[in-house]
Amino acid sequence: MSTEPRRPLSAWRFDGTLRAYQADALDRVDVDSGGPVHLVAPPGAGKTLLGLLLAARRGRPAVVFAPTTAIRAQWVAAARGLAHDEATVSDDPFRPADLTALTYQAVSVLDTAQPFTALARARWADELVGDERTPDQAHDWLDALNEKNPAAYRRGIRSRSRSVRRTLARQDAAALTSALHPRARDLMDRLVEAGVETIVLDECHHLLDHWALVVAALVARIRAEGREPLVVGLTATLPSPDDANEYDNYVSLLGEVDLEVPVPAVVREGDLAPYRELVHAVEPTDEELAFLSAHAAALDEALRTTFAVGAGREYLRDALQPPAAATAPIADPLAPPSAPRDVRTSTSVGADLARIDRGLAEAFSADFARAEAAAAMFSEIAPDDPLVARLPAVARRAPTTDETVRLLGRYALDRVLPDPDRQADWRRLRRLLADFGYALTDRGVRRTRDPIDTVLASSLAKDRGACDILAVERAQLGDRLRALVVTDFVTHGNVHGGLLGSAGAVRTFSVLSTDAATAALRAVLITSSTVRVSTRHAPVILPALTRELGAELETIACADDPSAVEVRGTTGTGVTGAASRLLAAGEIEVVVGTRGLFGEGWDCPAVNTLVDLTAVATASATQQLRGRTLRLDPQWPEKVAHNWTITAILPPTSSLSAQPDAARLRRKHARLWGLDADRPGSVVRGLGAALDRDRRVALDAVLAKDPGSSVRAVDALVGVPPRADTRAAWRVGTPYADTEEAAVVVERPHRAPAFSTSVDATRVLGRWLGGSVALPAAVVVLAFFLPTAVGAPLAAVAAVTGVLLSVSFGRAWRRTRRQSRDAPATLTRIARVVWTALSESGRVAARPTSPTVEVTGAGGDGIRVEVRMPQAGLDDQRTFAHAVEQLCGPVRSPRFVLEIDRGEGSWWVRRVLEHAGRGRARQFLSVPDAIGRRRDDAVRFHGAWQVHVGPAVLHEFSGPENLALMSEARRAGGFSGATRSMWQWR
Repeated sequence: MSTEPRRPLSAWRFDGTLRAYQADALDRVDVDSGGPVHLVAPPGAGKTLLGLLLAARRGRPAVVFAPTTAIRAQWVAAARGLAHDEATVSDDPFRPADLTALTYQAVSVLDTAQPFTALARARWADELVGDERTPDQAHDWLDALNEKNPAAYRRGIRSRSRSVRRTLARQDAAALTSALHPRARDLMDRLVEAGVETIVLDECHHLLDHWALVVAALVARIRAEGREPLVVGLTATLPSPDDANEYDNYVSLLGEVDLEVPVPAVVREGDLAPYRELVHAVEPTDEELAFLSAHAAALDEALRTTFAVGAGREYLRDALQPPAAATAPIADPLAPPSAPRDVRTSTSVGADLARIDRGLAEAFSADFARAEAAAAMFSEIAPDDPLVARLPAVARRAPTTDETVRLLGRYALDRVLPDPDRQADWRRLRRLLADFGYALTDRGVRRTRDPIDTVLASSLAKDRGACDILAVERAQLGDRLRALVVTDFVTHGNVHGGLLGSAGAVRTFSVLSTDAATAALRAVLITSSTVRVSTRHAPVILPALTRELGAELETIACADDPSAVEVRGTTGTGVTGAASRLLAAGEIEVVVGTRGLFGEGWDCPAVNTLVDLTAVATASATQQLRGRTLRLDPQWPEKVAHNWTITAILPPTSSLSAQPDAARLRRKHARLWGLDADRPGSVVRGLGAALDRDRRVALDAVLAKDPGSSVRAVDALVGVPPRADTRAAWRVGTPYADTEEAAVVVERPHRAPAFSTSVDATRVLGRWLGGSVALPAAVVVLAFFLPTAVGAPLAAVAAVTGVLLSVSFGRAWRRTRRQSRDAPATLTRIARVVWTALSESGRVAARPTSPTVEVTGAGGDGIRVEVRMPQAGLDDQRTFAHAVEQLCGPVRSPRFVLEIDRGEGSWWVRRVLEHAGRGRARQFLSVPDAIGRRRDDAVRFHGAWQVHVGPAVLHEFSGPENLALMSEARRAGGFSGATRSMWQWR
């Protein structure tokens, strides 16, 4: 006889009124689906109540895990308020109740040394595939390493076995339970015996390593008892996918996000303050730029030296002439005398050349990226080698730093690490790369925090930029300014030459206290070890601190900053509460501190300006930092917050190609919601919420080193919208749909030829009138001065030519007007072809959907079109948007491209224009990676394009003959002036 499961929580009740997004979340979540429930909501959105109501709806006994005892106490209090019976709620791990609240720290895991060799090897192979090898090549390399250097192989397996432990959430109950500490197993037994079937994980982004193992083991044990547990994960911030182990472990337990209560919904409800994301772009100082240029030159010289002679040079030759294809190697006239000389075995020069060409074809077909880099490097170090003469002209160039570093990584893994006698060379290469910010490991080369990144992240120009921001905010807010300036460190020296000195919060405060624009602001520096105030404001701030702390404070002069005094008698953690109260009272205006102290958990509702000087770009840390400004301020009901990011960008005149701070800027904003900088009435996620179209185009131009571009054009410090406009744009208190969509925005300048707007028609008219009138008229004038026998026929030819060109002009005019009208229709056809190809290749769900294409802006500077797939799931929308973005954007290194036939009139007209120097370069579009991974998918995509869009030629980059085409495609590819994926909230 079966027993009905206990449902003690089903009697719990909430007597208050739910917010709209809370009620919507409860309506949309199915607690009986059998899968986990993963909810993301910002601080202040009521996650605790949501978690309890979900558990009550399920009804079964529950356990809540929280990261701290303080948060655990909040759960206990809230649960007893719903249960109306204190006995049904417990925080004692030895006495579970209907709902038991525990900390993650209450359980632990035995540090076992279980071998996970098979999983470790599979992970290693995946890493090698990610470094541009095929799966077969990866496993062959591992087999060879195990045979030639078993010690290195075992070290690699050991290190990955430790990482595999962190992903045990995907293993079975026995494997998980055997890894647990006995105390954890006892606790698990008590919870299972108590009938727990609902597991609530608060702040689940903390669910890492051993805590996750315990939860996974508990889930497995409950299932082993024949019951299906409900796992509810609640967090304000997701962990970053940048840490693959951490993120995989997290997702394996909770799955993808089921429901996100976005910040915009809470703002629209009136429970968080309206805000705007802003960017201040600065250039490094002259001293910093000089240091970076010297660093780049030293790195290039060191890398090229490795390949100039000996084994490095031989590796380049083998990369371009695979041994299997080159059975008769040619002599290397530049090899050192001690090296063995190759002997020509062929009597035919033509046969040698054919053999070289065959080897190049096989090298590029097997690994295009490596062969391209090797060709550039070999051309640089051995320009007179016969092999170089067989390379296309476009290949005979200097390699980029990225190509050289990637090539060095492959050389180290293929030739150095497998040889036990070359361990000294392995260590030398590791030291060399480490000095320049790269880590050489047994999976390849990875960029670490190099001097370029260190200098840009800690540039003195950023401290000065903070002063510029505070001056602008003070001018706008007056005495209402309440600012938080956050850095990564208290002090942070630069080990690469000592250029930066004590970069960090201390230096930032010193600059702020002495800069003419901000010296008048009452500011305080607070870190975990240091509290400082400026000498100028000490008579006002010190008595206020003394009053708030209730303790006598001492001050001493600062040896490194004569403009400030250090406060003794308190600590950074003890003074943060006092700083919050003094900010609210207006007795101080600016707090300078570190992310560790102010990045999470510190609440001061009065803060209305954030200046982010940190180098952190993870979603969780970035969102937590923004949360400092979003609390409602009781003293300013109309509060609007400004969140500033300062980014240091190398000017286009710099010889350096790396722009790590610009890349960090994009990552920082990837998951941040904000008002669309182009259309303030819309809410989007990404860089479009911080930079408008003109500034994004300016940023791309600087990164591409376009002549005439400037960092100043990227900056948003000038023309900051009034806060009243920002508040009005948020429309606080108005209804909203609370839906998210992924879209791709195609912004088309008129100078590009793919499609035009009607504004282009007048320009086309002028050009064609010049072509159809000026030339025939000139011929007629010439005929007037010639003899009749010659002039009459010439005049007749001119007349006929004028008629034909006029007809052609009429067609061009009509076509241009039609393109203005048909731009959305053209993109709709393109979008359908992309969606169908993704569906047929299994990248998105195969469902009947139709893209939505809408012109959202058209004017003298171009046309702006949004492409969406609203009927699809969010993951499929993201995949689709990214594919369209790749198709329309600049050509980088795709496997396939489409060469587009634009059909510019009849062939003879194009011929005349080409002879007149007015021909246009060919146009290329990248086949999206998700479609071009398999050749059959790319061919099918090309066929559909020709049927539904227009003529095109499919090119695959698989041989040296494609290098020239790739170079041309990179210069001319893409038809969008500024294509970007975008998340929209409505």
